[in-house]
Amino acid sequence: MGTNNFLTISSKWEYVLPPSRPTVYELQRIESTVSLFDKKKPVAVLGSTIEFRTLLNRLGFQDIYIFEKNIDFYKWTCEWCAYGVENERVIEGDWCNTISLFIEKFQFVLSDLTMGNIEYGKRNKFYNDISNSLQYGGLFIDKVLTNEKRLISLREIGGKYRNLPINLETVNMFNCEALFGSELLEGGIINTTDFYEVLRETYKNDKVLTKFVEKCHLITPEGCVWYYGVAWEKLRNDYFAYYRSSTAIDDIEGSPYYGRTKQFVNIK
Repeated sequence: MGTNNFLTISSKWEYVLPPSRPTVYELQRIESTVSLFDKKKPVAVLGSTIEFRTLLNRLGFQDIYIFEKNIDFYKWTCEWCAYGVENERVIEGDWCNTISLFIEKFQFVLSDLTMGNIEYGKRNKFYNDISNSLQYGGLFIDKVLTNEKRLISLREIGGKYRNLPINLETVNMFNCEALFGSELLEGGIINTTDFYEVLRETYKNDKVLTKFVEKCHLITPEGCVWYYGVAWEKLRNDYFAYYRSSTAIDDIEGSPYYGRTKQFVNIK
């Protein structure tokens, strides 16, 4: 998920797979959307998302702003970047404080699953600040966990995963569904310490499910908080308020986030 929250140990990011990171389809869609933009004018990325930075460098963008709270994580991600970082400018600090410093600066801003890092009460201002940072006609391309599909019961999750092999792919799927798409979100906040306590208790008599809960810590540690669970219907107005049009694309069928995430292309 958003890279500014849970990477207390940065190397855990190596275990995180799409769709909790940008997928090939999403990257292809971004490439087709931005490839004709002026390569010399500034563009921005919320967080240190490796895939976005590699794509932008491959396309030849020369002035890439990286908004990152955790500078140590940024340095670690550079080990995974195929290109040098000479085209990147790191803006260190809380996004809610830093993005507002840039007015009509960027052709586009890229974001992947960052909404949950922003407290509900700060979102209207935050998305206004992002809009203000864009040039007229600029784009905010953002993947959002909207969870418009019914939240999954822990009983359903147990029935599914007790019959699956335990590997990195299925543990990532379990992470998406149990921590970010289940009935545990009904309170409106993800607190991973509390969620893991419930999962351990719920699945304590099943060895396979207990192992899934254990290995899920490789993807998402305890001690983290995200602001997810409030119905998208109550959040969408603040999100869309500052754009003249938006296009939404669902995740692909078969993804653990199918019906739960959308990639938005918002036009100022």
